[in-house]
Amino acid sequence: MTVTESAPATRKVVSESDPRFQIAAARRILHREGLDSQVGGHVSLRVPGEDAFLVTPFQYFDETLPEHVSKVGFDLEVREPGTLPASPGINFHASIYMARPDVNCVIHTHAKNMSVLSTTGEPFGMYYDYAALLLDEVVPWTDDPNLVPSEEGELMVKALGDKKALLMGHHGSVHVGDTLERVTMEALVMELCAGYQLAAMAVGGKPLPRKTAESYREAYLKNNFREQMWIANYRRLLRSDPDLFAVLEG
Repeated sequence: MTVTESAPATRKVVSESDPRFQIAAARRILHREGLDSQVGGHVSLRVPGEDAFLVTPFQYFDETLPEHVSKVGFDLEVREPGTLPASPGINFHASIYMARPDVNCVIHTHAKNMSVLSTTGEPFGMYYDYAALLLDEVVPWTDDPNLVPSEEGELMVKALGDKKALLMGHHGSVHVGDTLERVTMEALVMELCAGYQLAAMAVGGKPLPRKTAESYREAYLKNNFREQMWIANYRRLLRSDPDLFAVLEG
C-alpha cells in the first residue's frame, strides 16, 4: 500500500480535548524542540478505565495527526487501529502501565543530546538549572537486543522503579509520568539539559551543588513551570502547524 492509499479521503474531525489530538500536539512540540526520532520513538497515553493505551505509529513526529493513533491493549492486541499501523516495539509501554498505576503517559525518543550523553557513561547531571526538575529521577538502562520483548519490558520496569526517566545507552530515553503535558515537558527539558551538560563537561564545567538544585526544583514545581511551558509551546503550534488544527471541529 502506498502512503497516499493509506490516507482517508476525508479527515476525521475531532475535538481539541481528544487525547489523540493531544498526543499529536505533543509529538509536534517535541519535534520543534529537537526531540524527533526519525520514524522511531513513541508517545502513548493510558486509556482510563481500560487495560489499554493510545500509541503512535512509525512516522516523523511532525506529521502526526489524531487519525494515526491506535488503541492497543496491555496484551498488545490492537483494539482500535489508526490509519497507520501502531509502532512495533511498544511492549514496554504495556509493562510500565501495568506495573505503575501512577503513570498515565510514556514517551520514548532518540533525541540527539540524550543519545550522545548516554554513550559517555556519565549520569544525567545538574549542569543547568532546569535539570533540577529531574533531580534523582533519571536512571541508566542498556538495551540487550537478544531479549524477547516481554523480558525487556519487565527489566525496564525493574530498572525504572518509581523514577521518571531511563537514559538508554547508545539509544535515547524513556520518560513516564502522570500527565501528557508534564511528561512532554520533562522530555524536552532533559534533552535541553543534556546538551548543556555535554558542552559543560567539554570545558571542565561543574554541576550545581545539591542544595542549589533542590531549591531550583522546589521553585519550578511551585510555579507550575512544566504546565506553563506546555501552554507556551502549544501556542506556537497554532502558527507552525495549521494542518494539525485543521482537523478540529468548528
